[in-house]
Amino acid sequence: MKIVVGIHDLPVWSIPDHEVDRLAASLPDDVVVNAPESDARLREYPAADVLFTTRISADQFAAARSVRWMHSSAVGVGPLLPPEVVAGDVIVTNSKGVHSEAIAEHALALLLAVRRGLHLSRDRQSASTWAQEELQARHVPVAEATEVVVIGLGSIGLRIATMCAGLGMRVVGVRRHSARPVPQFIRQVYPTADLRTALRTADAVILAAPQTDDTRALIGRDELAVMKPTAVIVNIARGRLIDDEALVAAVEEGRVLGAGLDAFRREPLPAESPYWRLPEVLMSPHTASFAGDYWAPVVDLFLENIRRFKAGEPLLNVVDKRLGY
Repeated sequence: MKIVVGIHDLPVWSIPDHEVDRLAASLPDDVVVNAPESDARLREYPAADVLFTTRISADQFAAARSVRWMHSSAVGVGPLLPPEVVAGDVIVTNSKGVHSEAIAEHALALLLAVRRGLHLSRDRQSASTWAQEELQARHVPVAEATEVVVIGLGSIGLRIATMCAGLGMRVVGVRRHSARPVPQFIRQVYPTADLRTALRTADAVILAAPQTDDTRALIGRDELAVMKPTAVIVNIARGRLIDDEALVAAVEEGRVLGAGLDAFRREPLPAESPYWRLPEVLMSPHTASFAGDYWAPVVDLFLENIRRFKAGEPLLNVVDKRLGY
């Protein structure tokens, strides 16, 4: 079996050579080829049985005539789903669950930091300013008096919900299939159609949903209009889930307290983005999933799926290509 590795998104999303070597050593009966450049992929894909990658173009997929299965090293699989892939028979799996713990911790860190004004404290520290009077004027409820709405209850969203509940927060969920079972500590689950109802009483909103046609600009002007002026928004999912212009206006006008953002429509974030100049926005450069060794567990999951693929067993994390997750 020929396995082609095409994971090369600079500067940090490129698989290290030693992990490709580990794949090859773990699969001595297979051919493992690293194809970091587009030309190499077009050359290697025609004879490939399996692709381990994060994205594929229409011409690359057309070249991959023998591919039966593609595994993404990421959770989001939008770049692996051009129309030709969605309409075809190729199986797509992802790395869901591998970094849920790290991403959930990052979401909670952003939430607490923005609510407590720690980013403002750091700004004032840089200016040698004792900002006690300014920061004491921020009125946010303690955890046990906080209602947090988690949008998306996949592996990441459920882990976030667990951590928030552990702090004593009242957890409300929003997801496409609201009737599916959830842990008892999630007090209520709304369908996506009732998102605004859920947002009206939220003290904090955490986005953990996949990027699909249905979730594009999920938080926009109308959603922000129903939220409390003391509410905080955290996005550790995908940048396109938020209408940036609407969020910037809401923060500037004091219609929400602030935001913690780890994902953006364009990355790196352009210098002209108004987010850079908003003190009530705390940003991290799409680093929520990084904690310890990022790549080793991703490769471990892929190796387990290789074993299952050869044995004819069900693969882990099979993506519904039409839903996009």
